[in-house]
Amino acid sequence: MMSSSAPGGASIGQVISGAANPAYAAFHRPRFVFLLDLLRTCGATGTSRILDIGASQLTSWIASELGVHVESMGLEEDARFENVTHHRFDLNAAQDRSQWRLDIGPYDIIVFAEVLEHLFTAPELVLQYLRELVVPGGALVLQTPNAVALRKRIKMAIGSHPFERIRIQRDNPGHFREYTASELRQLLAGAGFSIERVWFEHYFDVRYARHETGREPPSLMAGALKNVLHRLVPPSLREGITILARRI
Repeated sequence: MMSSSAPGGASIGQVISGAANPAYAAFHRPRFVFLLDLLRTCGATGTSRILDIGASQLTSWIASELGVHVESMGLEEDARFENVTHHRFDLNAAQDRSQWRLDIGPYDIIVFAEVLEHLFTAPELVLQYLRELVVPGGALVLQTPNAVALRKRIKMAIGSHPFERIRIQRDNPGHFREYTASELRQLLAGAGFSIERVWFEHYFDVRYARHETGREPPSLMAGALKNVLHRLVPPSLREGITILARRI
């Protein structure tokens, strides 16, 4: 087993296992469950070639739950584990076609979850690159925050900025740009994908919303109440967008 450096000094193995930040893993656990169910619906099997962009505990969950060897992509050095092979590639480099990493794939399914908003490169270029990595008719599962979620609209209405500033850390800069569902539809269509289905969901556990270090105590009572309230919001105003697209 190989290991390599990951943001915050954790190894890529710790990131994939969820040990690097257990509070982050707890916050995203409902989203991971949602994605696993979606992959099963897509027909993922033990023989499917799957790429998970942005290695996390989800990567190992996909491998163990579906009984498949998963490949991942991120900023960490190339590494190989029992059921995960990691490839180093910064998707911001997609703006230069000569730097595209094409020695991997092709894949039946690419999971591109909660990554797009962290990129400063035009999404058109990133999606064009990912299209090269998926087989014709293969699936791209795109998941990203909803830029016009109700919570953000309320904050803006009362004069509070709904988006955080770009962070100082180069390897964890936060969100450069969030998108609406209509923008994502246009971007995917322009990159050569057809849209199969769009979901608006709240699939986060707000009890663990504070997870900068992973050692923050959960907000059990208030967080549980917020979880209920978030799920009562009309679909188009919920926090998360998931799109299932196919390469044309």
